[in-house]
Amino acid sequence: MKKKHFIFLGTAGIIYYSWLFIILFISLILMYESNTPINWPAIIIGALFGICFIYTYLSSYWTLNYLKFPYRKKLKISHTPELVQRYWWFSIYKIKLQDYPTYYLLRIEKNKATSRVALSK
Repeated sequence: MKKKHFIFLGTAGIIYYSWLFIILFISLILMYESNTPINWPAIIIGALFGICFIYTYLSSYWTLNYLKFPYRKKLKISHTPELVQRYWWFSIYKIKLQDYPTYYLLRIEKNKATSRVALSK
């Protein structure tokens, strides 16, 4: 089965993404407070943010049997992911794990009902 990448929501997502965006804000602060045309520390920290963001996206996925977070090993899924709500291209899924709390995951996927081909038929 193909990997489905996601953005995790809830308290785990708030904590993880707040630490991730602190790196971006430090880069922006260094950039705006500098009086040189090229601020290398800001560029290096901004590149570090980009690398961490891409790593987060690529290592956050679920397959038929497993859920993978960027900061954890693969976790076994006890139930199939349940679609909670769908709005345009955004889908929110609820996943229950065996020994962990329930996670809500945001996935960007093209909805067949809102695509132009489906609307034209």
